[in-house]
Amino acid sequence: MGETVNRPAQPGDLEEVALRDGTSAYGLVSRLNHWITAGAFLGALGLGLVMAYGGLAREQVFALMDWHKLLGVTVLFYGLWRIAWRAVEGFPEPAAQMPRWQEWMSKAVHLGLLAAIVAMPLSGVLMTVAGGRALGVWGVTLLPSPGEIVWLDAAASTVHAYAPWVVLGLLAAHIGAALKHHFLDRDATLARMITTRTIPAPR
Repeated sequence: MGETVNRPAQPGDLEEVALRDGTSAYGLVSRLNHWITAGAFLGALGLGLVMAYGGLAREQVFALMDWHKLLGVTVLFYGLWRIAWRAVEGFPEPAAQMPRWQEWMSKAVHLGLLAAIVAMPLSGVLMTVAGGRALGVWGVTLLPSPGEIVWLDAAASTVHAYAPWVVLGLLAAHIGAALKHHFLDRDATLARMITTRTIPAPR
């Protein structure tokens, strides 16, 4: 494993080296994976909560449903790519020293969110097709239904209904910890997911 080299970024280096993670820094691909997935996931989650608990008329819910499905499918496929990338890259070392229990909690929350970006949209897909309906967006069929599968429909519906509350708890812990590191601990935990300030040596 290499060590992080604290030198100013060179134009050629940034394209060649910083695409991948270093020992203690996230590369460009990881940062894009994080923010694209986060945006689509929060969009789908927010729309789902509004449709379920926003007191909307049936017609208004239907008007939002295609956007919810489109974002969900995007999260599912891009999320699978993100998980594959993280499996290859692993997790960089913490940006600052912290107690062992905090390291374990951090990894547990990260793994929980990675699982959620697959479980949430996948349960929505299964709930639709196992309920006897084709998965479609604006009239375009993405996945036909194999017919009604009662047990699978029930299981997927349960996950899709209750998992958002677990996800909200994980998000609160994730965002709260990032803000704590940035404003109280004043370390690079949040900054390294936004920008590359040093060139990480390849591992």
